[in-house]
Amino acid sequence: MKAPSLCLQNLRTILTVSLLTLCLVSAGLAQTTYTITDLTPGGSYSVGFGINASGQVTGQFVTTDNSGNSAIHAFLYSGGSMTDLGTLGGNSSSGIGINASGQVTGNSYTTGNYFYHAFLYSGGSMTDLGTLPGGSYSGGSGINDSGQITGYSYTTGDSTVHAFLYSGGNMTDLGTLPGGSYSGGSGINDSGQVTGFFTSGVGTVHAFLYSGGSMTDLGTLSGGSYSQGQGINDSGQVVGLSDTSNGAFHAFLYTPGTGMVDLNTLLPSGSGLTLNYAYAINDAGQITGYGTNPNGAPHAFLLSPANVPFSTFAVKLEISGTPPNSFETVGSFTLGAGSNGINPVNEMVTLTLGTFSITIPKNSFTRTSEGVFNYEGRVDGVPLEFRIAPAATTGYTFKAEGSSATGLPTTNPVTVVLTVGDDTGAKTAKRE
Repeated sequence: MKAPSLCLQNLRTILTVSLLTLCLVSAGLAQTTYTITDLTPGGSYSVGFGINASGQVTGQFVTTDNSGNSAIHAFLYSGGSMTDLGTLGGNSSSGIGINASGQVTGNSYTTGNYFYHAFLYSGGSMTDLGTLPGGSYSGGSGINDSGQITGYSYTTGDSTVHAFLYSGGNMTDLGTLPGGSYSGGSGINDSGQVTGFFTSGVGTVHAFLYSGGSMTDLGTLSGGSYSQGQGINDSGQVVGLSDTSNGAFHAFLYTPGTGMVDLNTLLPSGSGLTLNYAYAINDAGQITGYGTNPNGAPHAFLLSPANVPFSTFAVKLEISGTPPNSFETVGSFTLGAGSNGINPVNEMVTLTLGTFSITIPKNSFTRTSEGVFNYEGRVDGVPLEFRIAPAATTGYTFKAEGSSATGLPTTNPVTVVLTVGDDTGAKTAKRE
């Protein structure tokens, strides 16, 4: 079996990143100006693939190997200087993902330049992550702040490819869903949830969400047969692309408990863009990718939720009963920048626990002289007590208890979403 070309392997990523970099931002979004830094001044070739919140960048660039020949190496750009990350003994490597600590994952050819393996670069050294049992090739795609990595690896005999999760020095085969043969991991969040793609039993490709030890088929948009998960945030929301009934590709957003939705259906009228590919989503729910304008020209986009996200959101969750019928959730939140404050007396309050959701209508809460908001009653037949109390200038604590509820989630972890008026927060919590 001939070794796949490292450059060809990254072609899809290169094209996507180049498109995002070179295209104009949609005219429907606020314009801004930028400064630009050439990361390889005087160099012949370089591409950035990943960036963290500190502005550290990873990618690949052309350098010279020990024999004086041109070679492509992974790099880490930090503090104004570029570091050659080297290789695993071969002549080529590429950095794909980077976390908040500056750890990098990607792929590199090993000695002999026949096999390439996923790597972790940390503390100045590159570690070979190996492959799944029996495989010869692997590649890292995403890394979270705990250093967990997802990507893909060939398996026994190099006859198929599976997504993997690398954690604590061990590479775990995420497999595929029944009837599938191929899978690959693309994105990973800080809870270790993974998204990517797998081939179904009928030869089509679907996006997946791996969480709590099991893989879920996210399906496609209505009428479609192909989808791919690309990015995932800490709330377990997934973005990617899916074809539609007319064969066109549209960007999607998958939210646990809600399902997959065409992002084009969430745009205001007259936006001027058709969104084709969603590439990444952050914890504030902002999404980036690319779309096309009425003339067919590709434009990068940034979507920002109309709701104002909490700047901090912490939650603990207990669910009890067989089947589950009672819950208690306690937590805290801080209002985000741009919030006009909250007043649950005059605003709807919605609590979502995975597949279960309950909304308290306006004018249902009461407010004490200390500014504490209380609700006690029934919503959709569920006895519910809810308390929201101020804890700081823009901070609050909350507690909600319900019983005799149907449809509570049986999975673990669970995505908890609290929305008060137009202020909202989401967090993935392990059931206690």
